[in-house]
Amino acid sequence: MTPADGRTRLAAGATAAGTAALGLALRRVLSTAERTCWPPPGHAVTAGGAAAATAAFLARRGARRRDAALHFAWSTAASAEPWVGGEQFFPRILSDVAAARTSVHILMFGWREGEIGQELAALLARRRADGVAVRVIVDGYGSKPYAEAREMFTELAAAGADIVVNDVLPPARLGRFPDGLRLDPRQHELGTADHRKLYVIDGEVAWIGGAGIEDHFRDGRFHDVMTRVTGDVVGQAQAAFLTSFHAHGGPLPADVRGCFPVHADPGATPIALAQVVPGGFAAATQAVRAQIDSAHERLDVMNPYLTDHDMIERILAAARRGVRVRLVVSETSNSSQAAAALEHRYADLLAAGAEIHEVPGTVVHAKVVVADDAVSFGTLNLDAWSLHRDSEIMMLARSAQLAALFERRLFEPDIARARRGTPPSGRRERVKSALWHALATLL
Repeated sequence: MTPADGRTRLAAGATAAGTAALGLALRRVLSTAERTCWPPPGHAVTAGGAAAATAAFLARRGARRRDAALHFAWSTAASAEPWVGGEQFFPRILSDVAAARTSVHILMFGWREGEIGQELAALLARRRADGVAVRVIVDGYGSKPYAEAREMFTELAAAGADIVVNDVLPPARLGRFPDGLRLDPRQHELGTADHRKLYVIDGEVAWIGGAGIEDHFRDGRFHDVMTRVTGDVVGQAQAAFLTSFHAHGGPLPADVRGCFPVHADPGATPIALAQVVPGGFAAATQAVRAQIDSAHERLDVMNPYLTDHDMIERILAAARRGVRVRLVVSETSNSSQAAAALEHRYADLLAAGAEIHEVPGTVVHAKVVVADDAVSFGTLNLDAWSLHRDSEIMMLARSAQLAALFERRLFEPDIARARRGTPPSGRRERVKSALWHALATLL
């Protein structure tokens, strides 16, 4: 056997092993049972206990990503302001990063090597040179750190940023990207994306929403909202980041208390941080279910991938009990399968009294629910993967003022320019929508 033959056989063996590992991971992911996670239990991590809970997690040996499934208690926000469109939120995010004094933490599904991605990476390199700690979690599938975006992330790491990667595809690795990576001997957390988008700056400011660090969010091709949050809840967002960073093998100081400053204004707006973590932890999913079920007067839902049968039935139930229901989706989605699956229920939704508004000229990507005076915002798509399998994060606030702000800045302008959705009419369209609706659990 020649060396070339040996390399070919080795590559084939590695490919087969990787395929088998991914197959086993997907089987495990698809069969995971959901645990009861909402409302927050009595032992949930408070804002005041976030530093201690993080330190306790960091002291654990062999902590896995699914072990970072922290229950968070209700907390408070001093401010929460949604900014719609990349031309609004990116300059403000960059300004907060530029003003950071101690640390910038970024948890990001999609951070690509376009103009905004490179601009942020260059800014972070300069901030690192100023002595600001920069820690990053990116998703291997969404951010392509081993492929197209490798040069950008390698240069950022060389500037001193600590970067870890959530590997969706085999092999799973732990440690600092790119030179400190080592194989994860367990290889049991493949098959699920880290779909979260979160910035925590100095432990005092959080940005949360659905937008990746990608040019199509900056130039309007994708329509999204990012919300700037201050107050005590930011400490819980910090805990969510640091526990995940540690679970991926990221280096952290022995004492993390400096990452949890006391907030001058803890705030008074009731707000809860909730997540979905692979392994059956579904606090965010259960919180949104409860939010929809509690609606009495209005229910406004904006989501790019509304395909989950249970969520649609809950929305139908709200409409049938007299709640004014408005769904805002894309006229032309980036997922024709998800759009077709929802269109299969258009007739039922319209018959129940719901309004369906299709926004033209952009992909609606925001994930926002307003139910009376409660508003949830973050990364949670209303499809099976987000609700049950991937890592997701959101906040749920009880505030008539904040709900009104989301209505004024997001829902009303979009509904004003949208067209009313109608059920599929042709035979081919009806068959397609019925097929994808039947397959919704795989979307």
